[in-house]
Amino acid sequence: MKARGVFYFGKFIIMGVAFLALFTYVVMLLWNWLVPELFSGPILTYWQTLGILLLSKILLTGVGHGHRDSRPWRSKDHPWNHGHSRTSWRKKFEEKMNGKVTEEQKQEGESKDD
Repeated sequence: MKARGVFYFGKFIIMGVAFLALFTYVVMLLWNWLVPELFSGPILTYWQTLGILLLSKILLTGVGHGHRDSRPWRSKDHPWNHGHSRTSWRKKFEEKMNGKVTEEQKQEGESKDD
């Protein structure tokens, strides 16, 4: 059973490297077909294309994202959140959409009548 797991892991690694190589090659072909004609840009080699893909990954998504949520505004203790969780906003929204009247709306209605 252990040898089968190692084989599966090795197969996964080989497929990942093959996909990355193919993706890099396709991006290189598209770049060299479009950019020099449209923008008078440079023709890229395979390794330059791989470098641009790696650089764009780092700049757009960061180096690594691990297991924690990469969106800090979703955490409860973030300053933008003001202590409200996403579920409390959803609950308020659902109450308004279902036509339930909250205490705040009742008080506003009473003050308008005065």
